[in-house]
Formats: sequence, structure tokens, C-alpha cells
Amino acid sequence: MNSTVLITGAARRIGRAIAQWAADHRWRVILHANRSVEEARDFGHALEREGAEVYVIRGDLAEPEGARAVFEQALAVAETVDAVVNNAAVFSRMPLAEADAASFESVWRINTLAPVILTQCLYRHLRKRRTFGCAVNLLDQRIAEPSIGAMPYLLSKKALEAFTLSGAKELAPTLRINAVAPGAVLLPESVSGREPAGNFPLGVRPAPDDVAAAVGFLLEAETVTGQVLYVDGGQHLT
Repeated sequence: MNSTVLITGAARRIGRAIAQWAADHRWRVILHANRSVEEARDFGHALEREGAEVYVIRGDLAEPEGARAVFEQALAVAETVDAVVNNAAVFSRMPLAEADAASFESVWRINTLAPVILTQCLYRHLRKRRTFGCAVNLLDQRIAEPSIGAMPYLLSKKALEAFTLSGAKELAPTLRINAVAPGAVLLPESVSGREPAGNFPLGVRPAPDDVAAAVGFLLEAETVTGQVLYVDGGQHLT
């Protein structure tokens, strides 16, 4: 049986590119979506026509037990999970002076807590099976330098970075944990979240497929853990 990967937020954008890479490389793919579940189903059918083994599940990661429920659904449809890609995230521009507790909590639940819980679930599942696996977290190149204008989002990604590094040490050797930090790959879906792309020292703006290839490398790099791979055209250096 091929390895199975659960990808959150897999219906669109970077998540969709990651799922396409996984399917192309003979992974069994579990597509997670919430509001875009119909789009995920259409995408899943397209992957099946290409010969992939695909499952589609729905779940709200913002709910208190949402992440755990998503993992349980993944096991219900596929029986085993070997890897999780924590791609689902929310972004909005929110200056620190305007942010309240709800602003931080709503972003933290999806961007940080859900990946932590899903990774815990994967670890326990792998221990029960007496096998090994990996988790890949999607960060943001903003974590490399002080950034302003989106403080709740930035803190959620910085916390996920800390979890990536500490979790990799604590959960080894059962679970490898790595991360990819994309730069300005795509415009945010909401107009309120849009901003100038910034400088690209390499003169090249990364594409979703570039991010997917980096995630794919980390999924299959059996001797790599606790790493953050920037895919940003060099933005984190500016």
C-alpha cells in the first residue's frame, strides 16, 4: 500500500498544488476542505481520473474539536495516515493597535492549534502502528524578520515555527516535523489582505508548484527533521 497524506485546505491554491504533487508521486491523498468542499470533490474526481487514490473530507478547524474530528474522519475513510500537511490558514491585515483578543484567537485556532492537534493525532496513530511518518507545516517568510500590519497572523506563524522545531526534537524518531515558508506566491483571496509583493532578490516570484515541490521533498526526506525551507525568491533576506 502506498503512503497516505492528509492535506488540510487542499481544494484551492497552494493546498491544491501540494495535493497534485502527492498524487503524481503515488501517494494516497486525503483532501480536507471546509467551505470549498464541493471544489475539493471535483478536484478529487479529476485526480482519480489520472489514476490516483483520493478521499475527500470536510471539517471546520476553527471548532474546539475540529482538528481531532478531521483526523478521525481521515482514518475512517483511509484507515491509515502516514503524513499530514498543515496547509489550511487564514490571513488578514490587522494592525496591533486594532487587534483584540478575538482577533488573535480566531487566527490562532486555525493557523497554530489545529496543526498542533493534527500532529499529535498523527504521532499517536503512528505509535499505535509502530511505524514512522512526518508532518509538514506551512509558515510564511515573514517569520524571518520583524513584520508589522498583521500581528495576529504573524504571531500564529511564529508559534507554529516554534512548534515545528521543538516538536521535531520531542517526537523523534516516530515523527519528523518540518516546515515550508513561502513568500508572496499568490494574492490573498480577500481584498483587505492584499499588499505589495515586496522584493525578490532572485528576480523570480515563486509559484504554487514551487512550494508543492518543497513540501514533497520534506515528505520523502527520511533524514530531515526540524527544518524550515524558505521558498520565497530570497524575500526573507531583504
